[in-house]
Order: sequence, then C-alpha cells, then structure tokens
Amino acid sequence: MIRFILYGVLIYLGYRILKPLVASFMKSAEDNPPASSGDTELIRDPHCETYFLRQRGVEARIGGRKVYFCSEECRDKYMLTHGKT
Repeated sequence: MIRFILYGVLIYLGYRILKPLVASFMKSAEDNPPASSGDTELIRDPHCETYFLRQRGVEARIGGRKVYFCSEECRDKYMLTHGKT
C-alpha cells in the first residue's frame, strides 16, 4: 500500500516538474512561425539537375525569362552547351 502512495507522489512530482518545461517549449514553438513557402521554394538546376533554394541560386536571363542555377559554374556550362549568352 505504501508503495502505491510513493508511486503516486513520484508521478505527481514528475508532472509538476515537466508541466512548465512543456509549456515553455510550446510557447517558443508558437513564437517562431514556420517559414513562408517562398522562403523554402526548391527548384531544379537545368544543367546539373540538382535541387536548391531559389534565393541561393544564380540568376540568368535566357530568352527573356529568369532561369536559376545552383552555381555560377553550372550557369556558365549551360550557356556554353546551349550557345546562349
């Protein structure tokens, strides 16, 4: 019988200790909303076909439209192989 009382007290103390920790974790998660979809847009490099974040890519104008590459090296190779400047 004393064993059940002791277990009950330990469970209650664990609850009292963990409740503020969980509450602070939940509050910090609410303070940091997820990034907008524009911040995490993955696009594929037309030359090497790797995926990368658009805002980290190298931009080039080809045929009047914007094309993004993962690096300047891929952009330059694409321009050479396709004969466009």
